Parts: sequence; C-alpha cells; structure tokens
Amino acid sequence: MAKHVVCEVSDLEIGKIVPAKIGRSPIIVSKLPSGEIRVVGGRCPHQGAELEHGCISGTTESDAVNEMTFCNYGETLRCPWHGFEFSLVDGLPTVRDTTQLPMKLRIYDVHVEGNQVVVTT
Repeated sequence: MAKHVVCEVSDLEIGKIVPAKIGRSPIIVSKLPSGEIRVVGGRCPHQGAELEHGCISGTTESDAVNEMTFCNYGETLRCPWHGFEFSLVDGLPTVRDTTQLPMKLRIYDVHVEGNQVVVTT
C-alpha cells in the first residue's frame, strides 16, 4: 500500500474544496462539518468534469407543501457542468436514478499524520 501526502490539515475548512493529485489522478479534499476529512476522486462520474471547480453545499428536504428545510450543509458536492450532486458522506448521488447504473464518487482511505493529510492507495 502506498501513502500519499495530499495537503495539510490547516488547509482545510468546512465547505472548501482543496484540489490535489495522487500521481496524475486528480482528487479533492474537504472537511465535513463532523470534522471528518474526506478525499474523493476529482472527476465527476457522470461525464468527467473537474470537481475542483464545483461547490460544496447542502440539500433541501420537505415533508409538507410550501415548506423546505436546508440540511446536510457541507456534505453535498455539486458538479460544475450539469449540477449533479453527490453526498460526501457515502459518495452516492443525492437523487437516485434507478433506470441506469448507479454513479458514485470514488472515496479514498485517509488519515492524519501530524498536520499532514495522508491517503493510502
């Protein structure tokens, strides 16, 4: 197993995308509101857009007509090309399409050594 230092913990903020690479493969690093560090593949599984140009936000939910609640702040990654949204918690799309093969973000194993964020591949 190879270890790759991708950034420093001090580079991370909730809602911020930190682009990095593992070899020639783009990745993005982010910090969830829970404090967990998440590293995912840097290309959208839909059509390969560079996710470093996307944004991290949340989702909306509703149990009643004309009522919406903003939730999951800092846990949703939106693709810059077509607006596809993926959960940074589990990598799955926030809206499931059961007619096609499921798209999912690649989630890397990550841990912290001192102030360094390290990905194991």
